[in-house]
Amino acid sequence: MSGMKARRLFLCLAWSCLVLLCVAGGTAPAAAGERAASKYFTLDNGLQVLLQEKRDLPLTGMALAIDLGTKDESAETSGYAHLFEHMLLFGSGGGMNSESRLAELRRHGVAHNAHTDHDLMTFEVSCPGAESAWALEQMRQAVFFAELDPRQLESEKRIINEEILQLRDEPAFLGRLLLMEQLFAGHPYGRPVYGDGSTIRAATVETLRAFCAPRLVPGRCALSVIGDFTLAAMEEEVRRNWGALARAAAPAAEVPPPARLEKNSERQIELDVQESHLFIGWLAPDFNDEQRLPFSLLTHILGGGLNPLLNSVLRGNRLLADRVNMSYAPMRSGGMAVLHVTLKEKDIRAAKGEVASFMGRVSSFNFSKEDVLPRDRMYVLDYLESAKNQMEYGNGSFRESTLNLSVACSRYLLLNRTPVRSSYLESVDKVSSSAMRRAAGKFLGGRKWALLAITPLRGETP
Repeated sequence: MSGMKARRLFLCLAWSCLVLLCVAGGTAPAAAGERAASKYFTLDNGLQVLLQEKRDLPLTGMALAIDLGTKDESAETSGYAHLFEHMLLFGSGGGMNSESRLAELRRHGVAHNAHTDHDLMTFEVSCPGAESAWALEQMRQAVFFAELDPRQLESEKRIINEEILQLRDEPAFLGRLLLMEQLFAGHPYGRPVYGDGSTIRAATVETLRAFCAPRLVPGRCALSVIGDFTLAAMEEEVRRNWGALARAAAPAAEVPPPARLEKNSERQIELDVQESHLFIGWLAPDFNDEQRLPFSLLTHILGGGLNPLLNSVLRGNRLLADRVNMSYAPMRSGGMAVLHVTLKEKDIRAAKGEVASFMGRVSSFNFSKEDVLPRDRMYVLDYLESAKNQMEYGNGSFRESTLNLSVACSRYLLLNRTPVRSSYLESVDKVSSSAMRRAAGKFLGGRKWALLAITPLRGETP
């Protein structure tokens, strides 16, 4: 329910392209070479709205992003945003109890979900095109007119606390969680999305509503609807029903940038696992940083794709690692790059040394054939061109889904603070090897890191 793990990479990379197509250009390519109608506007109550026809399939995807996340919490309200999301998603409203509402959604062919992360809460709906207006009204009722039932709250609290216990036994989740606490110590991004178990257990309907209600206002929301509908009719529907929501002031949503790491932070814990896990994290560009796209490509080259550089570094002659993956999560006020390596415990020290040595050189690495003399180009791999091709392919696949598009666009509308000057693919194509070297030097080469090693319990596994 929280986070967007499976789609994080291409959501982050595609946002600028998607909103440019719908907002700046006003039109976007449709099936059979037609031009798809689209429109962006802001209602009087402050709600941002993006509509786009996509008539290739009889489906509609819609998403409502709310500027409410872990960043808004304190030690006393840790986990409230995620808990509130559960209550809205599975709760009652519109004159129906929870079970009746869920049954009615299924009867209309509606699939719905929600996610909470450090910056935003996102509600998403996929439905048959003929049910677009009905499903949109159900979303409005569920989010803005939910009835918080104390019995349901106790049930959701138990579910979330069970999830916390289960996920803390999962190395990939626990490693990122603890690494984030190290990287963003004393910062709102250092708090876990799932919250603190004791805080969740103590939550009441009154305290939950007191925290969330002031922040759940149209001016902190963005709605995106993409799919099989008539633009004029959908605009009329949105203006009539969503425009009736009252305008209200809300607490400021700004979060300060995290403090720069002054020294390396290293930690080791034991867990009931069969293999060791090494996590290394660096502070990275935020969502609006001009280095975001070069750093995204850099991260892909280092630890993603078909032939990641760090794979050859750690799995070369010394075979220090079994698996290597590197990811990048840009947020509104900061970013995080994480290297995750599975390996034997005895190889952790050597792997750490290899990573430190390589990151010290990466700002002078030749990523493209353009970096070498023409006579030598046939002998080198063009990492940059390969990464661009993979991202172009991924972007095309991503755009096939109306739900992916609507989620990406609604989130972009709330997170973006910079002018859009070109499409995503055009921006990708303009990234040079030198731009990636600058990003590497600024955020990786010689920079302090946070490190976490998860090793098997002593006496359990060698």
